[in-house]
Amino acid sequence: MKRKMAMALAAVLVAGSLPVTVSAATFTDINEVSWASSTIQAVSDKGLINGYEDGTFRAKNNVTYSEAMVMIYNLMDKTGNLKAGATNTLPMYQSVLNTYKIPTWSQSTVAYGLSAQILMASDLPKFTTNGVANPATRQDVAVMFGRALSAKYDIYAGTGVKYNDVWRISDDAMPYVDLLTRLGIVSGDDNGNFNPTANITRAEMAVMMNKTYDLLTNDLANTGEITQIVNHDGNYYDIDVKMDNGERNKLTISDDNISIYNKDGSKEMPISSLTKGDKVSLVFDGMVITKIYLLDEEASAQEKYDAVGYIYSLKDGYLNLESENTGETTKYKIDTNCTYYLGGKKTTESNIKNVISDNSDKYVYAGLYTETKNEKVDGKRQDVLYAKAVYVTVKDEYTQTGEVTDFSSTTVSYKASGSNARKSVDFASDCEFYIGDKKSSAKNLEEMAESGTVYVKVTVNSKGKATKVVMTEDKFTDNTASSTYTVKGFNKDRIIVSRGGTSTTYEFGSTSDITYYIWEGKWNEVSFRGAESFYDGDDDKQDYNTMYARMNFDKSGKITAIYMVKDNEREAAFGESEASEKKGTVESIKDGKLKFKTSSTEYKLLNEYNIDPKDKYDPDNENMYANHFKYPLTIGGAQTSSLTVLTRMANCDDVTLYAEVRANSNNELTRIDARLTAAEGKLVEYDKGKKEFTLETPDGSQFKLKTVSNPKTDSDDYDAEDLETTGYRGSSVKLEFNNDGEISKIIVTDSKYNSGTKRVKGTASVDGSKIKIDGKSYSWDSKTYITSSSFTYSSKDMFERMLKDKDIEVYVEATISDKDKVERINAKVKSAEGEFVEYDNGSVTIETDTRSWVFNTVSKNTLLKNCGLDDEKEFEKKEGKNVTLEFNSDGLVEEL
Repeated sequence: MKRKMAMALAAVLVAGSLPVTVSAATFTDINEVSWASSTIQAVSDKGLINGYEDGTFRAKNNVTYSEAMVMIYNLMDKTGNLKAGATNTLPMYQSVLNTYKIPTWSQSTVAYGLSAQILMASDLPKFTTNGVANPATRQDVAVMFGRALSAKYDIYAGTGVKYNDVWRISDDAMPYVDLLTRLGIVSGDDNGNFNPTANITRAEMAVMMNKTYDLLTNDLANTGEITQIVNHDGNYYDIDVKMDNGERNKLTISDDNISIYNKDGSKEMPISSLTKGDKVSLVFDGMVITKIYLLDEEASAQEKYDAVGYIYSLKDGYLNLESENTGETTKYKIDTNCTYYLGGKKTTESNIKNVISDNSDKYVYAGLYTETKNEKVDGKRQDVLYAKAVYVTVKDEYTQTGEVTDFSSTTVSYKASGSNARKSVDFASDCEFYIGDKKSSAKNLEEMAESGTVYVKVTVNSKGKATKVVMTEDKFTDNTASSTYTVKGFNKDRIIVSRGGTSTTYEFGSTSDITYYIWEGKWNEVSFRGAESFYDGDDDKQDYNTMYARMNFDKSGKITAIYMVKDNEREAAFGESEASEKKGTVESIKDGKLKFKTSSTEYKLLNEYNIDPKDKYDPDNENMYANHFKYPLTIGGAQTSSLTVLTRMANCDDVTLYAEVRANSNNELTRIDARLTAAEGKLVEYDKGKKEFTLETPDGSQFKLKTVSNPKTDSDDYDAEDLETTGYRGSSVKLEFNNDGEISKIIVTDSKYNSGTKRVKGTASVDGSKIKIDGKSYSWDSKTYITSSSFTYSSKDMFERMLKDKDIEVYVEATISDKDKVERINAKVKSAEGEFVEYDNGSVTIETDTRSWVFNTVSKNTLLKNCGLDDEKEFEKKEGKNVTLEFNSDGLVEEL
């Protein structure tokens, strides 16, 4: 995620400027400015910055002109760049400094600034007002730093400032702002503004201080633009850089001999994250380049890789990646020399697996550098996808695009771009809605969705709720999977394609960089000559009327693959035809006609569906119908797919039916794919093993529906196994479905089983043969059900032993029947003491006077941090020692 860093300027109290200081290692508040925390640490390590006596850094505080000048003096001193003859000049300026009430502690450095022409006498009135120090502005500090650097760099060699608010920058400050921008020391905010008159904070000044130090110590010396990159199978890269001074650098680099960093140096990046057009700074050690800084406000590094998405699994030598664009999952074999990056730094496969395990409630976002190898698998040669580099970050949100299939005030359903994957997402309470780039409302988007085919971009948070929804009438750009084009020309230099009456020419840099596929009943990879021959056809006979193609592009817009098919095979190859298609929520089926809620068109149902046809359908002969010809009908999630069931579902007010259909020119439906998206009624019977749920709607209809293996509920009071019992039969329920039409969530809205019961909660103990909760005793039910996030014990006997243990305190929430019997318990441990035995993969074992107990913990990294440990091996030092376990509100051990 881009971090706002308006201008990389901010004054700091520098080393030696205060009598009482604190190192960054103990700063207690720099997490408030996470974008600058690593830089603050770096400047502290260089001895350039200190904090306050109370352990804070106070990064958001403004800094004064005096503090800024102290910083510049200290910086020039540390880098050996103080001007000879400009030091020890305080007597020369003592009188004027007193006149303008310059603080005594900064007078010697301000005198140096005047002598070295970093300050002018006309600057001094800004320092104080009635003796009170004034905060410095961004442009004034830029002038001070620019003057300090002007001895080494030409302030008039720039290309001109390009900030959106350039008109607000004073004429005097302009050349200095331009110099600092060219050197990569300052930049604009997310809106491209410099904000010249805004005050500078300590965090921003720390960033500027760090970059200037690197510049003056030759760690960040030469800037330019990448004009060409040649990737040699990820082993090494040839890079051409045009420097700002007009020179060119031709580099051959690899991950082993050079380091790549983002613009403030806080994050290491792989070489494969560089692309043509990137603005970079080259760092030299003598004549050898040792570092490259990526100066642009770059997109996430993943987006510069071959494949981008979310890791579904990483095990047994394979990585499964869910595409960010299509939602489809692809399996990649891990290359023997695969390189891993986590948050920008090289790491190991083991650490990546830990990240996946520790962040199950978030999205592990990855970019892959991939390679396809043709090799033998089970005795047959085939293409195998390999992952050669994996770049990982953890995200709280993901974004996906697709074609809207249904839209309501609470939910959007869509078909993911480039695939048949279907998604349905509920809106978060603070969800923002846009039509294009204009903010709108859910109601307006719903009206737009009903007007015709529209497309959507959805941002989903870690709870699976949409936080932002953008709707347009045009498809969102997706360079990984293109639309279908008509091919107008094809040779070794270019391909000419047409769509919607507009022709486009794509020039080939090299045909060897492109993979070619032709459709011959299946996709076959061929050489360029094979593709050219396929396009040219046989001159002696008419093979086809039109050639169609789809193209894949990399992130820089270059073609990476071309798929070509003849017109009579377009439907088989791409799943397309000229027949009309319609999708949406079904309003009704009456008199043999299907009607959608968003359309006035009525589609005629044929007599028979859902029997495999013996004859192949000819899309060019739409009137080819005979009694023996049958058409496909599916009802996803239903135990049967029949026209009778479809009709009952469509006409039931308590069932929402979604359908995608194909119709001929007579509006007769030749294909129907339907599925439920919502339903309400009574639970007749549920068989978890068979994944079968029988629902009765208020009109008396009964539907046998499929469920996922373990449907969710909205309450800890019951789960899928509880709903299987006869006690819940007859309960009113509300059902939610996944994209395959299977029941994914069962919400009991009026439970017959729970009527008349009560709930109690409090600290639990044993009272003879009973359990005491919050001071009152209850009998055990013969089938008391026990669950807990703190432990995995579920038997009544083990739970009673825990309650009897004086070293363990347990809090419970229980369901009590009319006969005062405990039917269900959800337990959480509040505290436990004993001798530490071990920590093992998310659990801690202690031994009390009665026995050993195993308790679940928070993630390993969080537990290590809370315990002040660097590695889980350090837990071994605690073995045999008495410890007290502290549990969080979820009942997990968070510290010991």
